[in-house]
Amino acid sequence: MNPPAPVNEAALSRDRSLAEQRLQQAIELAAGGLPGQAVRPFRELLELEPGHVEGRLHFARLLDRLEEPAEAVDVLSEGLKRYPDQTEFLVLRGAILGRVQRYREAEVDLRRVLRLHPSHGPAQFELGYLLWRRGLVQEAASCFHRALEFQPDNAKTYYYLGDALNQLGDLPAARAAVERSLQVSPDDAKAYNLMGRVLDRMNLPDQAQEMYRRGRELAGL
Repeated sequence: MNPPAPVNEAALSRDRSLAEQRLQQAIELAAGGLPGQAVRPFRELLELEPGHVEGRLHFARLLDRLEEPAEAVDVLSEGLKRYPDQTEFLVLRGAILGRVQRYREAEVDLRRVLRLHPSHGPAQFELGYLLWRRGLVQEAASCFHRALEFQPDNAKTYYYLGDALNQLGDLPAARAAVERSLQVSPDDAKAYNLMGRVLDRMNLPDQAQEMYRRGRELAGL
């Protein structure tokens, strides 16, 4: 049996250095006014170091921002071949799959994370959001409640919890959830509009109109 080829430590070090340079360049471009220019350095980074978890995650998020969900899913799926339990890959892929209505695949990813890490707040939220999109608002509300156990100041989760509770007819609880959302994020026009709908259903038209007015102001309408 032939001995294993010696590892070229200098070459490995050089590739790592180049990969980190590409990562920094890509992150700076992605944060700028032309994020599409970051695609090439991200590709070069992953060619140099396919197992670069941070780079792959940043690249997938960028592709998602650029409305390239299929490619983002491919980037994450390639990473999951190497690291099948990588939590952030699974959560992001599940979220993207849910938005493109590949609900069954999305749910598999998110429930896998929650089997591994039951207290993972973002996965609880994304599963709730997936169920909410499917009209399963009771199950969604349960997920949002659990997400808030681990991320108690998340305005987005309070907003969707309020919406789910509004659909379920639990108006006092919906009002409380949206009030909490607005405490955390007081400039959210959508939350004021939701509060208006809740107050309308509670037969509080004057307060509802004030919420609609504030929502329009914040939306620039």
